[in-house]
Amino acid sequence: MAAAPERKVLEEIGEDFLCCTICLEQFKSPKILPCLHTFCEQCLVTLVEKTGSLNCPECRQQYQLPVGGVPAIKGNFFMSNLVEIFKQRLESMQGTEIRCGGCTKNTATHRCMDCRHYLCNNCVTVHRNLPFTQTHQLMTIQEYETAKSTNVVTLQAVEYCSLHRKNEIEFYCQTCQVPVCTNCTIVKHRIPEHVHRDLKDAADEYQTELKAMVDKLKVKEQEAEKNKTLAKQIHHDLTEQCSSEERKVRMKAEEIIKKIKREEQRLIDELKNTYKMKIKRAAVDIDEMEFKHGNIKSACSYIETLMHHGNAAQLLSTKGDVGTCVKQLITMETTVDTNHEDLTFTPE
Repeated sequence: MAAAPERKVLEEIGEDFLCCTICLEQFKSPKILPCLHTFCEQCLVTLVEKTGSLNCPECRQQYQLPVGGVPAIKGNFFMSNLVEIFKQRLESMQGTEIRCGGCTKNTATHRCMDCRHYLCNNCVTVHRNLPFTQTHQLMTIQEYETAKSTNVVTLQAVEYCSLHRKNEIEFYCQTCQVPVCTNCTIVKHRIPEHVHRDLKDAADEYQTELKAMVDKLKVKEQEAEKNKTLAKQIHHDLTEQCSSEERKVRMKAEEIIKKIKREEQRLIDELKNTYKMKIKRAAVDIDEMEFKHGNIKSACSYIETLMHHGNAAQLLSTKGDVGTCVKQLITMETTVDTNHEDLTFTPE
């Protein structure tokens, strides 16, 4: 599961993928919901304060707010990394002076490949002296740009344990279904109560499962798209039938003497009332199919991007949510009732 060069990744993803659909800006502290939709933390805070509950703005699913509120929702570190890479790439393309990510005042001269931050000379000295960051790989900006142009630098950096910050994540706890470091396997995930696997092996196996899920989702997406098209066709046919029959009514009414003009209007009104009921249902079917198709397509897009560009820890951190979401989408009803009576006018 090799990571692609930055330039290629950003071309494949596009800027829209990195924007929150609530504020329409690039993600800030992105949080991912079990339905795989991602939003800014502050956007979700505002939403919860306004509605009093946690409802996904995309698919409308309701979730129990965890203890600790919105900040306790799982962070989308995969998306955070992509946003950071995009910003840095944009600054580089525009020739903007890159500021130090440590002091935020001086011009950056180096980049830490582990922290993914640009640093000035003063912060580099501090970075090399701190016990926690002594082992981090530092490159000058010139070295970093050269490495990017030769595809040596990849998108994904090393992932470190959130509990043991010096330790790289190397294992996957099969029992708890979470990525862990060596210390975790000794402290909170001890054998024999917990079963450990090599992180890459577990991720490779899960990637195979994800591919099968995406294949099923694509079939479901095609089914939803087909039925959405069918719903639109029904809407169009009903409109055409109504127009055609209305013309027949008017043509017949012109042949009748003045005293039956009232009958002409009665027939038109009756026809339109029937049409309104039918067209309303057809419009509801279109909205429903567009909504369901959008959810399926959104999940496919997110999972494929995660598969292609996410690292092992990022893949496995949403395994439970992805599985649940895919199952829900695959079993979702996506058929349209095509049985309807034609709108016809029969002269008496």
